[in-house]
Amino acid sequence: MNPTDIIAPLHGDLPASDDWLMSLKTPCYVYDPSVVLARFAALRQRLATSLIVSLKANPNLDLLIRCGHAFVDGIELASQGELDLVAGRIHAPKYVNNPSMDEPFMRAALASRCIFIIDSLEQAQRLIQVVGQQPPPQTVLRLNACELVGMEAHLADHFGMSRHDVLLTAKALAHAHIPVMGLHVFAGSHHFRLDNSGADAADLAHALAAFAPKVAHVTGKPITFLNLGGGFTEHSDSQEATFDTYRQRLASLLPSFTLAHESGRAIFASAGTFVTRIRAVKVLGERYVAICDGGLSHNFLLARTESLLKKYAQPRLLRQRKASADDQQRPIQFVGSTCSRADVIGWQHQACAAPDAGDLVIFENCGAYHQSYSVSGFLSHKPAHSYIHQS
Repeated sequence: MNPTDIIAPLHGDLPASDDWLMSLKTPCYVYDPSVVLARFAALRQRLATSLIVSLKANPNLDLLIRCGHAFVDGIELASQGELDLVAGRIHAPKYVNNPSMDEPFMRAALASRCIFIIDSLEQAQRLIQVVGQQPPPQTVLRLNACELVGMEAHLADHFGMSRHDVLLTAKALAHAHIPVMGLHVFAGSHHFRLDNSGADAADLAHALAAFAPKVAHVTGKPITFLNLGGGFTEHSDSQEATFDTYRQRLASLLPSFTLAHESGRAIFASAGTFVTRIRAVKVLGERYVAICDGGLSHNFLLARTESLLKKYAQPRLLRQRKASADDQQRPIQFVGSTCSRADVIGWQHQACAAPDAGDLVIFENCGAYHQSYSVSGFLSHKPAHSYIHQS
């Protein structure tokens, strides 16, 4: 976020319409803390476990200040920048998790009494050197999901360790008198599921629990904490029956372990709106092209450049004037302000009246990753503005 951008709360009673959005500087994100708090509480209740918040999904400081008090089970941090945001503000457990963690990051995390999620034997050895004679931190060892349960090859990633390397790492940490409190596994974003197509989320949990005694045998201390990752989508509130079954399948683990999950997307996604203003409109073929002041430089995910099948979002239009019956009806393609042909951020496929310059284009469900995953340096564009609006 550009430090010159002001994150300003919107005060006062707002009208039921969206007209208040017209006064915002665009492109911008509008975040609602009440939605974050409600989504966090609902997901935590569905899981009936601890719920650690992944700050990388939305590291907006103003939002964190308003919501951080609720994140009682802890926050996961993937960079020293994120640690700097929460230092002195969050008193719940802080988990640092980054395979490339360097010594300055480790020293900062030690000073903040963070819990280290260890990704490799080499990382553990580096931590041992950094700790030296200081009070040792708690550690959690991360297993690679595919190595743990033999998941499908297309779900394979490069995070975590094999069973063999976890045991070597546990031995090295125990020798250095650095406690291993738990184990971690995560199958990846959008991969929370319960089905018969292979190892699912509950299978991962039981496999992790079954491996815990082997680690305890190496360290001489019981493993009492299992971080089961997450992979919950922004639509997790529609999976009530799935969560009921999931809780039942985890019930046998509760007497022996404290269970935790992580989530960012399911908590933040629906709490954010991306707003951009139309600067120009033209006709190309059978469509209107609405050229906006915000595009992939400000919301990279809307451009769908990482998707093989591009299904663009359908935004809402906030018009300055009512459409006339005489307006010619065409679909609308919404594009950004860069010179990239990939800078298409939305479509209205149903024919409608032409928008005007100055109209607002409003994209919902942009609260998770949309702002933090965007590269604003292209064409030296300034980052999008941010606002907080309590509904």
